[in-house]
Amino acid sequence: MKRITAIFLGLAMCAAFVACSNYRLAGTPVRLPFSSVYVMPVKNASYAPQASNLLTNEISMAINQTPGLKTAYQGDAQATLETRIIDYRRRPVATRADDTALAASYAMEVTAECTLTRSNGDVVFKNRKVKAMAFLYPGEEGANGKTYDNTIGGEYQQMPVLMRELGGKIKDAVIGIW
Repeated sequence: MKRITAIFLGLAMCAAFVACSNYRLAGTPVRLPFSSVYVMPVKNASYAPQASNLLTNEISMAINQTPGLKTAYQGDAQATLETRIIDYRRRPVATRADDTALAASYAMEVTAECTLTRSNGDVVFKNRKVKAMAFLYPGEEGANGKTYDNTIGGEYQQMPVLMRELGGKIKDAVIGIW
């Protein structure tokens, strides 16, 4: 009986070690099969205002801040990242107490599709959807103390924040291929 218990415990421990051998904590560096990425200019198939250039820059900056990974020109890169913004929505999440038809805040949500291809033609991932969200508070106090709705100006100011969030998540998709 003791021998069977010892064998069972030994097998259970071996199984636990084998099962956990590929586990890693988030943020732990992983050896990527490439060290340079060409970030193609982002295409915008949505109504996100001025988002293409912002997102291209944010993806590039996020990749360049990653140890062991950098952006490169198309001919020099070991991988190519293609990104297309496919959806942008601004939906009210809170209304004003004095006028329930006007929103006090909006959720700005954007979705992009990304494809990462190695220079030898191997597709690492294709049409992976990545989403990000930021909040917009359009109320602006005027000189007379009244609050005015400035949704368009607020949206313009929050777009870089939203694209920074999305760029970071796209970079996470690139380095999280394990």
